This record gives sequence, structure tokens and C-alpha cells, in this order.
Amino acid sequence: MSLSRGAWIGLVAGGLGTVIGLAGAAVGLWWAWSASPRTEAQGRLAARMDTRGPYAIISTEAAARKYAQAIAEADALHPGAHHLTFSPPDLSSVRSALRQGPARYALVFVLPEELDVNFAWQWLRLTTELDDDPLVDVRTGFITGESAEAVVRWIQRIRAVAEGRSALPAAVVDNLGPSAMAARTAFDKSPGAFFVPVFSPRCGTSTLSHGPQGFTEDRLASMDGAGLLHFGGHGHPDRVDDGLDGQQVRRLRIAPSVVFNGACYTGVTGRWYDFTTGVFVEKQVPPERSFCLGLLANNAVAYLAALHPDHGIPVYQEMEYLAFTGAPLGDIIKHTHDGVILASGAALPAWAIRGGTPVPATTPSEIMRQGTAARVLFGDPALIATDAITAAPFEIALTPSGEGAWKIVAVLKNADLKSTFTDTYHADLASDPNLFNDRALVTCELPERCSAVKDVRVVRVSARGKTLPHRLVGFAVEKDDAVRRLHVQVDVPTSGYMQSELRQAGTTVELEIRS
Repeated sequence: MSLSRGAWIGLVAGGLGTVIGLAGAAVGLWWAWSASPRTEAQGRLAARMDTRGPYAIISTEAAARKYAQAIAEADALHPGAHHLTFSPPDLSSVRSALRQGPARYALVFVLPEELDVNFAWQWLRLTTELDDDPLVDVRTGFITGESAEAVVRWIQRIRAVAEGRSALPAAVVDNLGPSAMAARTAFDKSPGAFFVPVFSPRCGTSTLSHGPQGFTEDRLASMDGAGLLHFGGHGHPDRVDDGLDGQQVRRLRIAPSVVFNGACYTGVTGRWYDFTTGVFVEKQVPPERSFCLGLLANNAVAYLAALHPDHGIPVYQEMEYLAFTGAPLGDIIKHTHDGVILASGAALPAWAIRGGTPVPATTPSEIMRQGTAARVLFGDPALIATDAITAAPFEIALTPSGEGAWKIVAVLKNADLKSTFTDTYHADLASDPNLFNDRALVTCELPERCSAVKDVRVVRVSARGKTLPHRLVGFAVEKDDAVRRLHVQVDVPTSGYMQSELRQAGTTVELEIRS
């Protein structure tokens, strides 16, 4: 499959969405691949609440009043959580409070009209400024809804899943959205998941694709039974283009589920910014038409989506990270944001939009990093959706190599992962400038005797005895409670879309660090 990065940027500039919605060739590959028979896995995912703390319940002043009953429900789920209230224009009080009393998780109640891309970027920056490292310190989930009653029902769904009274089914549905190759009214649901095959050992997997008029009312039950659900395609705040809209999503018959959406703007709850004319134009989606609010009023337990133009690869990276870590949802979105920071040279850029101003000249990399940094988690960040289902990408060994020096050897073990190895932000090493680099993300826990890391050097990247060209993109040492972790991103050339010599078991990344 080939995807033009230039075409992608053009689509993003037009307010459209994810790479996957354009990937007609990928759909053809999936149709051929999925022909082999598979059986639907039965059972439930091992959902539960991570009880590590501290936990903060944070509310805007208006949300504290309107959502008081839902906040009381959250209190019952997280006894001992400390409470903060704030005014959205000024986050300094929250910053000060979290510096004095750090929190591992924050459940943030906001009204739909208080949440937009600028707020999301400001909150992300706040969560990186609570200690000395550049990565995210507080794992955040946002709570909002079309009514106070809808928010209460949502928190009650979360409680029921966390307490084992309800279940996330052990099934994955990958809704690719409309296909450019399909007839207008075509609709296909087949077993298997080309983009996330790593879920198949424990979950039943199926994939949906349809023509631009193919998702009719009689197909609203096609995603029922999925505990993990992905939406692809282009998007606007009120719809996945040529797919589900914000009113249909209220009529979906879905099981309790964690939903991942890669379509542009499908996390918008009110204010958004159109920039198709070259000027930022502030717009509003009516609450009754918001795709996000409709899904949250349905049976979703958690929802990961963007408040600005989004991109398909990071969404699948979130799903794969969930599959090989079994981490809480707050760590899933933290992994996405930490990836933006690493890809930015271990520093978070300052982004803001003001209506009526010209769209500034930006690089393709910055456009894609902005969009991914606008992704948020709607739901409880401490919720664990599943145990790990597949192996981590690398087996990592850290050994001393001299005075103040250490050697890291990362050996690729899980070549079944796909999006994990794609750098969606850079293309300087790609054989085709319209494609993306591949990447190795290496994370290593540091021993106490390894003091502050001053330098990281890539010694070599080798595959089957061949040394691969490479570039160190960024590194950062994270202080997380009593644990110190080194995060390193190394990029290598690609020969096609999700094709490189890196992607084979046994590929080795060797690093030297100096403290």
C-alpha cells in the first residue's frame, strides 16, 4: 500500500481526517488476508481499576455545580481522591495544587462548551510542567456530556465495569469507514483485523468497510458485541464523513466498550476551528449533533478522539500499546502525548488558535504533531481495559560499559506489531518522500546508580547482519514516582508503507548512554 504524505497534509488542511479512510489499497489487502477462517473468541476482557494513586477529581466551577451527582459517583469509585476546582481561563491554581500534592491520575469534569483544542493543548502542557522532565506527569481523563443525567449514567457504566458487574466483551471491531474502492451502497463485515492482528490471540476480531452510502440504519447493530471498537475515515464534529453521524451514533446498539476514533474533530463537544479558507474560523457543533456527545450518551465506557484534525496511525498505535502493555487508559493517552514530545526533540511546542487569524505556515511534521497532541481520553484514566494480549516490541538489556557509561541493546521480538514501528511525524529517511520513517521506541528503566543521563548515542541498528542508516530523533528521562525511565526514539529508512528492514524479529538497536 502507498499513501502520499502530501495528500494527507492536503486532506488535513481541508479539515478532513485519518490516513485509514483513504487507504483503499489497504482494504484490498485486508479482504485477501481475512479470507482465512477465524472463530469468534468468547468471554470478557479483564477490566478493572488501577488502585495506585494518588488520584485527583478536578472540576471546573460550572461542572462542579452541574455534575455534582456524577462527581459523587466518582468519589465512591475512588475513595480518598482529593478535589480541586478551577476556572478554565486560568490553570495556574491547578498547576500549583498538583505541584504541592502530585497526582498519578486526574479525572477532569468540564462542560461541553468549556472544552476545545486550545484547552486540550493547555492542559497537556500543564501536565508536563509538574516536575523537571518534559514528559506527561498526570494521566488525565475528561468527563463531560450532553446532560447531567448522561454524565451520571456514564460514571455508573464505568463503575459497573470496574467492579465486575458489567463486562467489556473480548471482541474487537475495526470500522475502517468508507472505502474509495467500494460501490456506493456496499457494506462488508469480515473476520480478522488487518491493522491490529495482535488482538486475535484473545479476542474475536472483525473489520467493517462500506461505500459512502453503505452505513444504513439496518446496519447499526453491526458493531454490537465489541469491547474494543475503532472508527476510521475522515471526519467532522458531527460525523465520520460518509459514515455514522452524530445522531445515528446515539442509536447504535453497542456493548459496553472502549472506543478509539481516528477521524478528524470527532472528539469535539462544542467549539472547533475550521481552517479550509486559510483563516481560522471559530464554529460550534450543536450538542444534539456532536458525534462525541452522542457516543458518550450511548454505551461507551471510554473514548479516545481528537479535538482537531487527526491521523490514523497514532490511533492504531494506541490500540497496539494497549495490546502489549495492558496499561490503564491514562497510560495509553500518555504514551501518545509522550510520543509527540519525543518526536519534537523532547520539548512540547506551544500551540494555540485564535479565530479570525491567518493559518500560519507550518511543516507537515508540525501539522501532524498538533493533531495528535489534540487527542484526549474521555473516561477514567485509571481504568484497565484488558491484560496484555501480545508481547512487547523489544527485549531490552542494560549493562554498564565503563565509568559513567551504559549500553542498551534492544532486540525486536514482536514483528506482528504494525503501527508501533511507524514514525507518523517524519519522512526524511523514507525512500519515497511521501511516506514516513520507521521508528524504534526504546524504553528502559534506569538503575539508581545511573545518575542523570547527559547524552545518548546510537551505536548501530542492524538487521540480519546489515547495518541500517538511522537518526536519533529524541530522548528524555522520565521520573515517575520512584522509577526513572529513559525513552529514546531512533528512526530508520522505509521502503514502502509500513515496510522496512527494521520490521523483523532479531533486529537490534544498540545505544550508549552517558551520565
